[in-house]
Amino acid sequence: MKSNYSKTERRGLLFLFLPFGVGAMATATRFPEIRDNLHLNNGTFGTILSLGSIGSLIGFLFVGQAVHKYGVRPLIWVGSTGCFGLTALVPHLHSGWQFLFVTIGLGFSMTTFHISDNAQAIHRQEEIGEVILPRLHGMWSLGALITSLLAIAVTPFLTLAWHVDSIMLLMWLATCYGIKKSGPHFITKDETTGGEESYSIKSMILGLKTFLVISCAQILALQIEFSINDWSAIYTKDTVKMSAAVSVVSYAVFISAMILLRFNVHRLLEKYSERTLMRVVPRTGGIGFIIFLLAGSAISSSHRILGFFLSLLAFAFAGAGSSFMAPTFFGIAFRTSKLPSSVVVAQIGLINVVVTFIAKVIISWVAQATSVTIALMIPGVMLAGASLFAYLGNEK
Repeated sequence: MKSNYSKTERRGLLFLFLPFGVGAMATATRFPEIRDNLHLNNGTFGTILSLGSIGSLIGFLFVGQAVHKYGVRPLIWVGSTGCFGLTALVPHLHSGWQFLFVTIGLGFSMTTFHISDNAQAIHRQEEIGEVILPRLHGMWSLGALITSLLAIAVTPFLTLAWHVDSIMLLMWLATCYGIKKSGPHFITKDETTGGEESYSIKSMILGLKTFLVISCAQILALQIEFSINDWSAIYTKDTVKMSAAVSVVSYAVFISAMILLRFNVHRLLEKYSERTLMRVVPRTGGIGFIIFLLAGSAISSSHRILGFFLSLLAFAFAGAGSSFMAPTFFGIAFRTSKLPSSVVVAQIGLINVVVTFIAKVIISWVAQATSVTIALMIPGVMLAGASLFAYLGNEK
């Protein structure tokens, strides 16, 4: 018998994903200023961002079984408080070493928040028999859009510290509300233990081969999102020569396109099979991103506004192309595995964080050695390549 999905629970889950999106992306919209405050070049700044993967790796090794052992509630508290608290420190840093340690802490905190949120959502999706994960990921994206639009509005008037610190406090309070409303439906220790079965670090590592193909596919689809998070504002400011406030628009367009597809993927699935969408959407998105980004970069030197418009088209293609791929791969992994949802999310993430670290470092130093435009071609090609794994999706 299917479980009920009340309006109260729906609202509670939304307030776990939306504030996370706002908080996680609040600094990304002002990366050019943060980079300048730290007196770092593109290569070093991007490398430090990539080293946040150390914290993520620790999180993916331990948090999956921690949720399995203790339930979702304590892990969401740890993840959300660490995420918002450490992000609030970023505007006050003026040393690359300080930024490195905070970034590693953020990697762990965000991973804890990510595993807890997604484990709960996947668990409930199976219980209620309704596809809710893409829409919840859409709420995360909506949060990222809100924070980017807010940055456009306040950058000319508020200092970086006032902007980020006030948002972090509000988003932590909003998450507290989400925890309160979702609490009665949280995965508990009893639900996750599965009798006396346990999931050690050794078993996690040995089990990675189960999700190797799915993880590789998800990495190809997700890398463009990570790269645009890190580089879109810097690209628009340094390459297209737009102001700091206007540079945020490129990320807003990317997230808007992502949200549009995430909120409507259930309608598309009524007309087309999962496999068809997984084949067509990322391929179109990746190729369109590459074509329009190259055109925008080439034209911006002589026609800045036209170049900016073409660049925005590129980011729109990228957002649409990568939109529903991550939640879809999570769903595929869970329905093909008998493991608890927290362990599934952690095992996939463990592979992703290692490969993503390597990819982000490569992209950072390609950006330093050549240009941000050339560096962004790498995730564009990866997104198009994700379509090769469409066979993992359902045909009907």
